Amino acid sequence: MATDNRLLDVSAEAAEDLSSDQYRFIVLNSAGKARRPDSADEVSYGILQNAPESGAAAVIRLDGISKLVVNAAVSVGDFVSPEYVSAADAGKGQAAGGNWKAARGEVVQGASAEDNLASVRLVGPFPQGLGVLISQSSVATINAAGVATYTAAQLLGGLILRDPAGGARADVTPTAALIIAGLPQAGVGNSFEFTIRNTADAAEAITVTAGTGVTPSGTMTIGQNNSKRFLCVVTAADAVTIYSMGTVVH
Repeated sequence: MATDNRLLDVSAEAAEDLSSDQYRFIVLNSAGKARRPDSADEVSYGILQNAPESGAAAVIRLDGISKLVVNAAVSVGDFVSPEYVSAADAGKGQAAGGNWKAARGEVVQGASAEDNLASVRLVGPFPQGLGVLISQSSVATINAAGVATYTAAQLLGGLILRDPAGGARADVTPTAALIIAGLPQAGVGNSFEFTIRNTADAAEAITVTAGTGVTPSGTMTIGQNNSKRFLCVVTAADAVTIYSMGTVVH
């Protein structure tokens, strides 16, 4: 059974009949009145706690844990955003996938089917404008001779320092499945960048080859004392493309 825990509820006048929209995501119009979302990209103000008719007071949870009607099965840990089907059918929770900027809740108690109630912890809202989010990085150092198979954690860490240790190497990326499993929010369109720096003390090149489900795009060879930047993009539930983004000479 879905549960809730109120930390902050506020009231706003309902701009339309919301008597069938209890426990759905709600936004505010330009006049500060509660309405259904106009698109799946719209960031929710909160979750409606009652079922007001037009002009009545809508009680909206902004913080805490709330019940949420979902459009399909969701699991604990999923981030959810508003679904949009039509002007009269919008606001159910759906797995945000790659549309993480519209996420407004994290599932703390799952639901098994459409129209069931999940419990979500309200999060965000996340910024929609331009800018750079500060992230954490880790540096992996690989000095082994022979072929190295990179891990998803090494790619996601952002920087790999690779010494080929005596010869040219054809290193291998993780499989697409491992990369996707390593993402904190997996969905088609999610992406991240990483750099591989060749720290060889001789003319020993590194060529990055593809693990299962990975499609390489561009030149994947890194010469001595060069770094190459890569962009990894999720293209399907079990596939990624890794794009070569250019070389820096040190």
